Amino acid sequence: MEVVLLRHGTTELNKARKIQGSRVDPSLSEDGRAYAEKAAKNFDASKFDAVYVSPLKRAQETARIFVGPDIPIKTDKRLEELDYGDWDGKSSQEFKKLYPDAFDHRGLLTDNMYKYNKNAETRKQFEERLADFFDELYKKNPDKKILVVCHGVVSRMIVAHYLTNGDISYFDQMENCGLAKLHISNDQTSLVFWNRVLA
Repeated sequence: MEVVLLRHGTTELNKARKIQGSRVDPSLSEDGRAYAEKAAKNFDASKFDAVYVSPLKRAQETARIFVGPDIPIKTDKRLEELDYGDWDGKSSQEFKKLYPDAFDHRGLLTDNMYKYNKNAETRKQFEERLADFFDELYKKNPDKKILVVCHGVVSRMIVAHYLTNGDISYFDQMENCGLAKLHISNDQTSLVFWNRVLA
């Protein structure tokens, strides 16, 4: 199965450097939508056999921009971003000052977050729901080409699930509207490319 992961376009929360998980549901910003439309001109959605999308608005809007009005999309709640609990929608810069060890050198949250953020979805729970989705997807579509429109940490975790035993620290955050491609089979899963941008 060939899977292309597409991270959603930019929102105002992205620009404000706020934590954006599954409890916040902003639309694309004006410039985020404009960039998605520009990138989508270099994207051929017709080659995919199916399109699956997170139910959150930023992913739904990005998907529709990239695939157009006529290609059907299937929504699956398991593709939602990590649930950051009480940290969702809050300033990552403020938390970085309070809990510097919860962030890595790139400014990405690490598992040290869980020392301070007690009601966030655990990495294990997060990986399990994504693995459940992709296992089911592979059983139904072993020889198909699938587009999955989702989120930054979702993309990192699903690649980590297959390649690094769920350790997302190996993968940087993709750009908004960045693409990754996986080839998934029973024998071997390989990462074809990561963070490809179209505009």
